[in-house]
Order: sequence, then C-alpha cells, then structure tokens
Amino acid sequence: MAILDHNGESEFPFQKEKVFEAMCFSIPTIKGMKIEYADKLQGRIMVKAGISLFSWGENIPIQLIEVSENKTKVQITSSPKTGMMFGGAFDMGKNRKNIEEILLATSRILSSQINPIQQSSTVNNPDKIMATSNFETLQNKNSTKWYQKTWLVIILCIIVFPVGLYALWKNSTIKLGWKIVITAIIALIIIANIGGSDNKPDTPVNKKSEVSSNNSVKEEPKSNWAYTQDIDKMTNDKRYFASCISTNEIEFDFPYNGGSSFTLIVRQMGKGNEIVLKVSKGQFMSSIGSSEYIRAKFDNEQPLSFSYNSAADGSDNIIFLDNSDKFLLKLKNSKKILLEAPFFSAGRQHIEFNVDGLKWNK
Repeated sequence: MAILDHNGESEFPFQKEKVFEAMCFSIPTIKGMKIEYADKLQGRIMVKAGISLFSWGENIPIQLIEVSENKTKVQITSSPKTGMMFGGAFDMGKNRKNIEEILLATSRILSSQINPIQQSSTVNNPDKIMATSNFETLQNKNSTKWYQKTWLVIILCIIVFPVGLYALWKNSTIKLGWKIVITAIIALIIIANIGGSDNKPDTPVNKKSEVSSNNSVKEEPKSNWAYTQDIDKMTNDKRYFASCISTNEIEFDFPYNGGSSFTLIVRQMGKGNEIVLKVSKGQFMSSIGSSEYIRAKFDNEQPLSFSYNSAADGSDNIIFLDNSDKFLLKLKNSKKILLEAPFFSAGRQHIEFNVDGLKWNK
C-alpha cells in the first residue's frame, strides 16, 4: 500500500449477497461517488470519487468477505488518484471520510431491511449490537462537522474565502437565501479586484516593459524536471530535489488498477546524491541487501543493470538505486530513458521518461 492510503473495515450481520446489493444501492446516493464496476461473484466493487475542494479524486476498491453464513466482512481502501504529486499528499481527511460515508450509507440500507424477527434476534447477537453502535457513533460525528459551526464558516468566508464558500454550502443551518447573497458578494469582490488590476494606466514603466517583452527572445521550452528545496530543521542544511514524471502509465490488477504513474527523483540530502523511483499505486518487489535490480536503457545505448534497496520504513511503492553517481552521470547526458523494474504479482514492467534538460550540480 502507498503511504497515503486509508484503510477501513467493518462486519455486517447479513449474508454476503445482501451486503453487496446494499452497497451497490447506497454508494451512488453519496455525493461525488460512482461505481465503476461491480463483480458480485468475487465480491469486488470499484468506486471512483470525483474532484472536491480538498482533493483531485480518489480510487476506492472494496472487497466483501463471507465470514459465516450470516456475517460479512467489508474491507475498503481509499487512495488519491494523483498519488503524492499534485496535492495528493494532503488529503485533509478525505480518504477517511470516504470510508465512513460508504459504511454509514450501507448500514442505513441494511438497517431498514431488518424485520421484527431479526430485531428480536439482535438482542442475543453481540456482533449486530456492536455494528449498530459503531455506526451510531459515526452518525453523531457527522452532526458535529466543522462546517456545521456557523461562526467558523463566517470567519473562513472573510479570511480564506474558497474554504469558506465550501463550508457555507455544506452547512445545513444557514438558509439558502443567505448562502446566495454571501456567494454573490464574494464573487463581486473578486471580479472588482481582477478588473482593477487589468486597467492599469499606460505609464512609462509599463510601456517600457511592453517594448521589452516584444523584443525578448522566445521562451525556453518547458522543462521535464521540477526542482524544489527545503531545510533540515535539525541541522539547518539545505536539501535539494529534482523530479520527473513518467510519460506512460501501467495498468496493474486490483486493487492497484486505474493506471499507475511513476516519478524519478534525484535528491541531495547532505550524504551524497541519491536516485529514487516511486510508483503512485503499486508494489515493487522487496529488495534487502541489493537482492533485486532494475535495467536502464539510456537513449539508444545498451541496457545497464542497477541493484536497489527497499525503503527502511517498509514502504513498498518506493526504491533506492545503488551506484547512483553512475546513474546520474548517464542521466544528465540523456534525453530519454527506459526502465525495467520488477513488481509484486506483475512481473517486470517497462517505464518511460523524457529526461532531457536535467540541471544538477549538487
């Protein structure tokens, strides 16, 4: 699993078939979610969550396991579609919320199907009592969501209006008329500010910059590499990073399906240059003591082998290449590279990168 995934599970005192049907009925009623496919025989459901204020969407694979004749375990994983890049590292609790909403919606559907005989049997069924108690707790949590606090919504509309507008329309205590008025006022303020910045007078400085712009040389093509840096708070040393996104995606089997992209990272953290390869969704073959290797083809040269090691924290979606100085030297003089890496239950797969223009003198 990727380090950004959120997992959850629950047991329902119902047959697997009933739980499957309840989930297929309840999930489309949750705002922003849709079922991409559902396999009743295998007990698998793939759900897609759309773009929201806090994320670019999530992939949500669900697995139903029949524990006994009248007991079904539901396992859910929610992970960002973009992986760690493009905001995926900051899900603001969205993955956890997805799982809670699916379990709560399913519980409501199943609870409505309980007849008087089932209700009397619940008294003698500790598992059913526990499941009902858990979902009542989740329902109570939803009634105290942050966006239900009117005073906080008003402050956010003033200080951070995008978040404030989201909270305003999620709040159930503020009347619709007030929501429309506040939204219109904020929209007018934004339009006025944009118009004011566009209508600057043609001062000598502006004219000079305009002439300068017309006479300027053509802009350089967009780089394939993104550069960042930060500071180690413990040592005050600067750390440097360069990253490049793969030009292809690989389609793995469930639960990593939906297309996986790759990031090639060059970093300098005070102990020499390191080469890191990361997959958005998937699992590299574990390598301890450089037991596994990848093959790299730089432009049209013959492939070279580089052993690698797995992450020390156990993350299986990231690997660290050995002999990084040799790899970096070839990388700086290449336009394209083709990598062949081994994956758990997927064999060796090919990953392509456009690496032209790397600027690295660390």
